[in-house]
Parts: sequence; structure tokens; C-alpha cells
Amino acid sequence: GKSCLPETPKEQQESEPSESESERMLSDAQEVPAPVPAMAEAKKEEETHSNAKAFIGVSANRPSRERKQTQRLVPESPKEKRKLEIVHGGGTRLGDIPNVAHLVGKFKRKDEFLKKVHALLFRKPGAYLTVKKNILEFSGKTALYSNPESGEKERQKDAAKLDSFKVKELDLVLDTFDLPRGKGEQAKKEGKVARILDFVMKPSAREGARDLAGAEEKKKLQRKRKAERGKRKRAAAAGAARGKKRAAGPKAAGPKVSKAQFTSLGSDSDSDSGSGSGYESDSEDDAPLVPAKKEVTEAALRQEIVPILRQVDLTAFSLKNLMARLSEEFGGADLKPHKPFIKEEVQRALADIQQGL
Repeated sequence: GKSCLPETPKEQQESEPSESESERMLSDAQEVPAPVPAMAEAKKEEETHSNAKAFIGVSANRPSRERKQTQRLVPESPKEKRKLEIVHGGGTRLGDIPNVAHLVGKFKRKDEFLKKVHALLFRKPGAYLTVKKNILEFSGKTALYSNPESGEKERQKDAAKLDSFKVKELDLVLDTFDLPRGKGEQAKKEGKVARILDFVMKPSAREGARDLAGAEEKKKLQRKRKAERGKRKRAAAAGAARGKKRAAGPKAAGPKVSKAQFTSLGSDSDSDSGSGSGYESDSEDDAPLVPAKKEVTEAALRQEIVPILRQVDLTAFSLKNLMARLSEEFGGADLKPHKPFIKEEVQRALADIQQGL
């Protein structure tokens, strides 16, 4: 009978290899080795992939560093300076209190003490060009201290500032504001601070205060008058001394005793043998031992100036040299009182010399 299996087409039977050929091809395939480079490259790629995974795991666990933002230097716009506004404070303007204005005016503008006073009054140190002007414009803090909500707080701020002052500085503030330093309990620091705060709240002139500027001016006049009186007394004494010298004139010289007179005292015979006078008269002996000084008059000075100027080299001769020469001529007399007259005579004499007179 015929087989039930489907018949294999002829072309399919021809394309399929025989059993012997299949075995031969399989043995050839086992003998040919696989390409080594391709396997090594695949293994390397796998190791790299695993290492990358491990690195990612480590970096994920490590804390990352925060990067700081780069700061750019940008020029700042200039700040606008607010001008100090001085409003009326309810009291007397310090410039209108004579003693305070006088005492503030005695300080130099760059004095550090004025900066402290300015900071107390306006809570700003103030520029040295306007510090004195601003202080004299101050008229109190009545509205600030009287505020029911913040008045006591503002007063305490100024009290704390004054507490930082030394006692000497507080005394200087009291003196500048023409306030008493106090006695007893009032002389303590707390009392001084309280008086300053009361004055700062509402400034006013102290009752019964003397005029300091007037008193200082009076003292200056007294010192000036005293100096003038002393000058007049010295001038009068010098004039009286010169008058006495002129009135005395040359001193009378006694008779000159000769040497023979002293040697003849030993024996009476020598004295008897003489002419009886004990010395011989001579014209030279009659002259005084010390010549009398010339009287310093304008006429005498004029007579001496012209001859001296005609004898000396005028290019090297000074007024000081002339005064010394004239003093010698007049016996060492002091010619300072006659110096103006000597200058006039020198100018007149030089004009005559130049004209050939």
C-alpha cells in the first residue's frame, strides 16, 4: 500500500545535506576557534559598565560641596547726606544766652569736647565747620522729653550718654552752659547729670549770673592801664636820674698831693726849707683826675655826627657803629633816648655829603 506520509518535494530533498555532510560540517565548526579579540572587548566593556555603576553608588553617598556664588564688585551709589534740621525746642536759643555764647565761642572748632556736646544735643557728632553754629542754634528738647509714650525713654538715652562722661567733662559741660557745679549731694555725678538734662530740656539764662564777657573785658582794661602806669613810672624815674646827673655837673677835684709832701712829713726841717705850700703848682696838676662827661644835647650830638660820617667808609659803617662812637665821645652815656634825633641828623648829614657841602 501507499505510505500515509506526505511526500517531500524533490527540490527540498536536493537542498538538505546528507547525514555524512552534516557530520563533516559540525566537526569543522568545532575545530575553528572563536575570535578572541571580540570576546576580550566584550568582557572589558562589561567590567567598565560595572565600575561605572560602583562609582555612581559611591558618589551618590558622598555629600556634595556647595558652590559659593561669585561676588561681583559693583560700585555703590553715594549715600545722600541728610542735612541736620534744627527746630525750635521750646527754650531759649543758646546763642541768645550771653554767657553760654561767650563760653562756646572760646573753644576751637576742632575741639573734641564740642563734638560730645553736639552729640548730646542732636545725637550726631557734627562737622567741625558747623559744630559751634549748630550748638548755638539749639533751643531745647521740650517736646521730645514731654512725650507721654517715649519721653522718659528719650531722657534715659541722654542720661546714659552723660553717664559715660568723666566728672571733669561733666564739670566742663556745666561751666559751658553756665550752670553751678553744686555742693554736697548736688556735687555728685547724679546731681550733675540731672541739672544738665533739665537745662537740655529747656535752656534758659541763669538768674543772677554775672556778665562773663564784660568781666573779662574789664580785666583786660585793668591790665592795660597797669602796664601803662608802670611804663610812665619807669620813664619818670629815668628822667629824674638824668636830671640829677645834669644838675650835679663835673665833680670838683681836690688838690693833688705831690710825692714830696708825703716824704717830707718825716722831718720838720724839710718842711721848713720848702716854700711853705708843700707842693709846686703846675697847670697839668690842676686838671681833674677824671674828665667830666660831656652833656648830651642835640647841638652837641649834631657837632659830633657830621665829622664822624666824613671820616668813615659809609658803605661799611652802620647806625649801631655810630651810636657806639657817639657814646664814647660822651663818656659812655646811654644814647637810646636820642636815637630818633640821631637818625634824622644822619639822613640830613648824608644828604649834605652827597651834595658836596
